Amino acid sequence: MAGLAPLGVAVRIPHVDPDPDVTARVSVIIPDLDSPVVDRAVSALCGGRGPRPLEILVVGRDGPGRLAGEDRARLVPTARPVFPGAARNLGVNQARGDLFYFLDADCVPEPDCLACHLARHAAGETVVGGAVLWDTSNYWTLADNVSAFHACARDVAAGPRRFLPTLNLSVRRAAFEAVGPMDPDMPRGEDMEWTIRAAAAGHRPYFEPAARVWHRPNRSTPHALLDHAYQSGRWMVSVRRRHPDAFGRPAWLYRRPVVTLLAPLIAATALASIYRPGRVGWRHPATLPAVYAAKLAWCLGAARPIPPAVGASTGRRETSGARDQ
Repeated sequence: MAGLAPLGVAVRIPHVDPDPDVTARVSVIIPDLDSPVVDRAVSALCGGRGPRPLEILVVGRDGPGRLAGEDRARLVPTARPVFPGAARNLGVNQARGDLFYFLDADCVPEPDCLACHLARHAAGETVVGGAVLWDTSNYWTLADNVSAFHACARDVAAGPRRFLPTLNLSVRRAAFEAVGPMDPDMPRGEDMEWTIRAAAAGHRPYFEPAARVWHRPNRSTPHALLDHAYQSGRWMVSVRRRHPDAFGRPAWLYRRPVVTLLAPLIAATALASIYRPGRVGWRHPATLPAVYAAKLAWCLGAARPIPPAVGASTGRRETSGARDQ
């Protein structure tokens, strides 16, 4: 991973004039399973500085009715709950834009977020991921964000990455078509798996920390934190086994006996990276015990992976993962 910018030093927003042909044709695609804040995401996108998107497609369900009467976004309903990858694929199939901006339903973009994405694309990038901001009011939500998104913190340096999450990701249509659709049967990990394939196809993921979103997941209890980590481990381990070179670790490390035996060491190694001076954990030292517990839970989940066939046949009935977008 690239180094970090010094704490307290603002990350410079790229001063590149976006291509007007690109800014006029941006399709925003938001997978949604009853998010209570999806309306805030839509309002932020439409009220931001810079160009407005061509369209905003919210794919899935809006049980709370947050989009009722909202004419700035179009709900693309699904007959049954689907995982985020499947929802994004459906959105792409209906999108009219030349550039797709994937935003999770529990994320609220900063005013300059989309403009910063477009600036990077104008500079030649085809896959651009942005930074994640988080609130500090709830300890468990903060720990969840630090654990899951420390590599996308606001003070991480810009540059190419081996993979990126899709909660704040923009992709040229041509790049998406070259790489192919996301795995529709994975509730977690499908985003990293897709960006790894994108890199292999010649579309390197590029991290732009000036393109920022606030991530506000509905995980505010110890159980929610640990269950999220455990379920992530169950699904993400298949991605790590499939693409071991992208993670810099051998596939055998994730075999059940090995990952179980080495769980304390794996968790401690992760913490050493997150909490060393200058890293994101350094700003939130009180979260260390909770993040360590989350990393242990991830290892326990990795020791009990979901078989691919089971995931494909039962995944659409497991809605909890999709709610954790």
